[in-house]
Amino acid sequence: MVGRVGFRTAGFRGWPLRQALQCLRDLGYDGVELCLEHPDMRPETLSADACIRWSEAVAETGLDIASVSYHGDGEPDDARSANQVRAVHITADCGAKLLILNGQKAVPGKELEQWRAFVRHLRDRVLPLAADLGIRVALEPEPGHFLHASSDLLRLLAELGSPAAGANLDVGHAWLTDPDVLNTVQELKPWLYHIHWEDMPAGEHRHLVPGTGDMPLDALHEALTAVGYSGYYTVDLFDIADDPKTPARRSLAALRKMFGREDKHVSL
Repeated sequence: MVGRVGFRTAGFRGWPLRQALQCLRDLGYDGVELCLEHPDMRPETLSADACIRWSEAVAETGLDIASVSYHGDGEPDDARSANQVRAVHITADCGAKLLILNGQKAVPGKELEQWRAFVRHLRDRVLPLAADLGIRVALEPEPGHFLHASSDLLRLLAELGSPAAGANLDVGHAWLTDPDVLNTVQELKPWLYHIHWEDMPAGEHRHLVPGTGDMPLDALHEALTAVGYSGYYTVDLFDIADDPKTPARRSLAALRKMFGREDKHVSL
């Protein structure tokens, strides 16, 4: 299917997860990214049986699990590392194949130490387990983190040398951090596992409904099509907990228009 659209459940963190899933399906989304920051899916308490139940709940709505993600920004380092390992098991237990992880916020003067610790953690704990369970790990750069730009990600992937590791391209992050986001698409082509999609204002890390910022989204879509990307475009919005349905509806309308898939669902 061309132009599959997903939404991250972190945007619905104030809703019961089952209600959020039904809302996204009613709007017309194709899939969902199960975010382990959502209160109903915290990795510290999520059992294998609970994962199976959540997988069944997603299937009952008719949605696909596009991805599972765990960021855990601001959480203690040891707990965050343990949760990244748990997240691999959770992804497998949910019947998904793709897990998205990021690095940490950069600590001035300690970026190299953070980098080396992350490489060891991925190489020794996360990626061998992911390979054993048939999970791909998509790593995501973020502005202000030690894994900051796409050039950092390319360096990390080369250093890891693991077939289980690839890229989650958050187009807004890359637009802020990279010299030419369209060239980034070309550079990441061999490792392009997944996409986070949003708009942003020029020079500001603020996730917006597609079409309401300054990003060249149509050109990005063309670039992704040209390199053969056929996976999910997963909408990444936060700070929308007061009314997540409205930006979710508007985002889907914008993406379906871009894909030429406008239909009645998005008017709900």
